[in-house]
Amino acid sequence: MNRKQRRAERTTGKTDRPAGEDDPIDLHSAGIEAFRAGRLDLAASLIAQAIAADGHKADFHYNLAIVLKAQGKLLEAAASYQSAIALRPDYADAHNNLGNIWKTLGQRDRALTSFAAALEHRPGNADTLYNLGILSSEAGDREMAALYFHRCLEHDRGDSHGVRMLLARLGLAAAPDQTSQAQLQRIYDVRSQFWDGERSYFAAGLVAAALRQHAPDCNLGGTFDILDVGCGTGLVGALVRPLMNPGAGRLDGVDISRAMLDRAEAKGVYDRLERADLVPFMSGHKAGYDAIIAAATLIHFGGLGILFQAAAASLRDKGLFVFTLFSHDNNDADFAVAASDRLAQSGCYSHSAGYVERLAAESGFSVRALEKIVHEHDQDGNPVPGLLAVLQRV
Repeated sequence: MNRKQRRAERTTGKTDRPAGEDDPIDLHSAGIEAFRAGRLDLAASLIAQAIAADGHKADFHYNLAIVLKAQGKLLEAAASYQSAIALRPDYADAHNNLGNIWKTLGQRDRALTSFAAALEHRPGNADTLYNLGILSSEAGDREMAALYFHRCLEHDRGDSHGVRMLLARLGLAAAPDQTSQAQLQRIYDVRSQFWDGERSYFAAGLVAAALRQHAPDCNLGGTFDILDVGCGTGLVGALVRPLMNPGAGRLDGVDISRAMLDRAEAKGVYDRLERADLVPFMSGHKAGYDAIIAAATLIHFGGLGILFQAAAASLRDKGLFVFTLFSHDNNDADFAVAASDRLAQSGCYSHSAGYVERLAAESGFSVRALEKIVHEHDQDGNPVPGLLAVLQRV
C-alpha cells in the first residue's frame, strides 16, 4: 500500500490498521486533508497522532493549532503555536497567529509581543502589519492604525486584507467602489470549509422564499431560467432547485471563489457553474434569465449602479432581481463601510433603503418588495439588520 492510499484511509477513517503502522508524515498529511474536507475532529486526532509519533516537527504543532482554533479551542491552539515556536524560534507565521489568539482573548499586551516577534523575523509581514493596524484602531489610535495599514498595503498590493475599506472607515480615505477581488478570494476560500454548517446566517432562506412568493407561479412552472450570482457553496441553489419543474428551466451559478464553486458542484443542483466576475458575466448574457438571485453578494459593493444595470441587461422582460443587503437608516448616505468591526473587516458595506428605491427606478426596475430583515446574527448572537429586495424589470 502506498503513502497516498494510507492517507486516504486515514482521512475517511476506513482502516482497521493500528495508528503505529502509519508514519508521522502520513498522519500529518491525512490530517491536513481531513481539515480541508471540514472534518475537524478527525483532523485534530490525526495530527495529534503524528505529534505523538514525532513531536520535533514545528509544522505539526503549527497545523494542529490551526485546527484547534477552527474548533474554538483557543487556549489549546495557543499552546500548540508556542510548541511550534519553541522548536523554531523564527517561525514568523506562528508568532503572528499566536498574536491573533491573544487578540481574540483580549490579551492585548501578549498580542503585541507576539506581533513584534513576527515582524522581527519577517519585517514585511502584511498579516502582522494588518493586525497591528487593527489593534491600533481598536485602541483609538488613528495615526498608528493608518501607519500600519499603509505599510500593509506596501506589501499587499492587491489589498487582500481590505485595509482601504478600513482607512475609509477611519475617515482617512474614500471608500473603494467594491471589496477587492483579492480580499474576497481570501475570505471565501476559508469560509468554503464551514459555510454549509453556518446556522446564524439567514439570507439564503430569505431569498429563496421571496423568489417563490414573487415568481410567476408557486412552482416556477414553464421555462424559467435562474442565475445565482455569488452562489457560494450553493445554499440558495439547494433551496431553489426543488421549486423548479424538472427540465423546464436552468439554474446557473457564478462566483469568483473556486473553493466555493467546488462545494456547490458537489450538491448537484446547478446546470452550470462558472468562475467569473459578476458584472461582466451578467453583461455578457443579455436577456438570458427570468430571475437573478443574490444572497449576501451585493454586500461587497458600495455603489450598486453598474451592478443594477448589468442585472437589468441580463434579465428578460418582467424578470426578477432578488437580493439582500446590510442596511443603515441614514438616507443621507447611499452606502457606507459597514459599522461593525467584524463586517468592516470582512469587506462589507451597508446601504439605505432610499438608495435602493432610487437606483431601481434609474435602472429600469420597479420595486415589488423592499423589507427590513435580520440578515444574520453576529458572533455574540445579536441581530444584524438588512434589506430584502425584490425588483422587477419593467
